[in-house]
Amino acid sequence: MYNLRYILFLIFFAISFFPAQRYRFVYNYQSMPDSLNKNNIINENMVLEVTKDKSIFISQKKVISDSIMMEDVKKGIMTMPDDNINSRFIIIKKYPDFKTSLITDEFSTTYKFIISDDRSLNWVIFPEKRIIGNYKCQKAKLDFAGRKWTAWFTGEIPFNDGPYKFRGLPGLIVEIKDESNSHSFQLQGMIKIKDSYIPNIVDEQKKSRNFIFNDFVKFYREYRNDPAKEFRQKVLSGDIYYESEEKRQEHMKLIENLRKERIKKDNNIIEIDLLKK
Repeated sequence: MYNLRYILFLIFFAISFFPAQRYRFVYNYQSMPDSLNKNNIINENMVLEVTKDKSIFISQKKVISDSIMMEDVKKGIMTMPDDNINSRFIIIKKYPDFKTSLITDEFSTTYKFIISDDRSLNWVIFPEKRIIGNYKCQKAKLDFAGRKWTAWFTGEIPFNDGPYKFRGLPGLIVEIKDESNSHSFQLQGMIKIKDSYIPNIVDEQKKSRNFIFNDFVKFYREYRNDPAKEFRQKVLSGDIYYESEEKRQEHMKLIENLRKERIKKDNNIIEIDLLKK
């Protein structure tokens, strides 16, 4: 009798989740961007917004910053993005097949990049269970993007989804981290929302470049070798004006050095196999 009641409860719970409602799950994301500076731990809140046909994963600061910029544009005011945003990407997973895309403007001031990623996630589920917060969770492990991950998911929240690109477990991922403790996501809370401005941010009118994942890998490695390439092309084509040749050369060198230094300190990225030749 207990098992039947429990099954009926889960069915009712799952049905009650979906109609026209949006659910916003907030995760704390801890990351160590520089493996040579283990004291530099970045904490930021990320949002997983779930609707009937898709989920969107995005930095909470980016949501706030982009919405302010959109409102200011309507008033004829130009506002710059928040410099304190660490994760500038947006990840969309379309249901029911979880087609996954990553959207970012990190690599260009002209384009947003849309990278489709059809890699499968081959989870191994273990019988081990524990309570995390208010949820009964079960353990699962995964090798993905050059890292070994341990996740805890709960069937009490009937979404086969989670932070970043993680999905496909029989319940929402409550906690996941890699074995080096360089990257971890921890569920902080959940709210129901009626309306959202996130889709407007995702669908903003901007030129885009579309990549399948394997093509993006090639581009990404070339970008890290020469992160100032697009900027240099704009300078040489005359899109950026300088008072003198001396100032032009000086500024180009400054931008190149700054970007190379930033990449040098960003050597422990979440998909670490992107750095492997």
